[in-house]
Amino acid sequence: MKKNAILLVSVSVLVLLVFPMHVVDASAISPPDMPGPFHVGFFKVWYSVPPYGRYWATIRYPALHDGWRAAKDVSDAPYPGIVVANGFAGSEWNIKWIPKHLASHGYVTICFTPPQKISGDTTQWASGFHGGVEILKKENNRLFSPLYGILDGETFGAVGLSMGGGGCIEATGALGSAIDAAVALAPAGSASVISASGNITVPVQLQVGSNDGMVPPAHVLSFYTEFIPNTTVKEYLVITGGNHVGFIDDFFARFADKLGLDNPPGISFDEQRRVSSKYFTSWFNYHLKHLSEYYTYIFGDEAQNDFDSGVLSDLRYTIP
Repeated sequence: MKKNAILLVSVSVLVLLVFPMHVVDASAISPPDMPGPFHVGFFKVWYSVPPYGRYWATIRYPALHDGWRAAKDVSDAPYPGIVVANGFAGSEWNIKWIPKHLASHGYVTICFTPPQKISGDTTQWASGFHGGVEILKKENNRLFSPLYGILDGETFGAVGLSMGGGGCIEATGALGSAIDAAVALAPAGSASVISASGNITVPVQLQVGSNDGMVPPAHVLSFYTEFIPNTTVKEYLVITGGNHVGFIDDFFARFADKLGLDNPPGISFDEQRRVSSKYFTSWFNYHLKHLSEYYTYIFGDEAQNDFDSGVLSDLRYTIP
């Protein structure tokens, strides 16, 4: 713990030189760990990516009321797009809390299920991220789409869990990737993921729970220390007491816990999702929307407080 605290202090002066100080009181902005100010509309789509096949997905967007194909809210448009993916054997409908949360904070999200959910091929997930970006662009240009004209077609993020986290890293590091910032939750590793991670030049955040029995913190740390270049803005954080299944929707997390599929959590699933959302929402708000108010949550006092109080058992970041 002392070593990490020293690391935070040692880079603080450099952080202030490179990143602008936040100029708005954090109490005046939308708390990143709470639902945002927007209602959420949604609709279903599918898209094909050779050679894998058909990806089923749900698109969510800021709306005037909650519900299917609800009228869009244009008050803060255009909105960045974010592609979201679950992991091995998972579907988009059991990790829907993430795209719903991000849409409520002013993002257009698409969350997909890959054609072969039980597969060790991370490139299938990476292809889903690339395809998700393209389908968002198409919907933004389609006259009768609920998205028509509200997407920022030049700004995209990606967030994935486990195999989806590995695919997120692989997609972000791909040649010509449209992804501008990424968050990998307990990412799975493969040769293609490790290779792509060395090409990442955009900000990437890595999250893992200290009790994760499927993808241990040491595995995720290697992406931070060994694979992602030190010339890239990157962050690694460990949620104290969190496990692997705690990143999915509550019902499915509890079901997986009863089956003993993961190490027991040391905190509630609600608390794990709260901490996780605080960091990934702030990451995207800072790097995609360029809202300097969220600096404190990822590099400043709020992050330091979480580390000092034990909410996070490890926190490291690199700012070239």
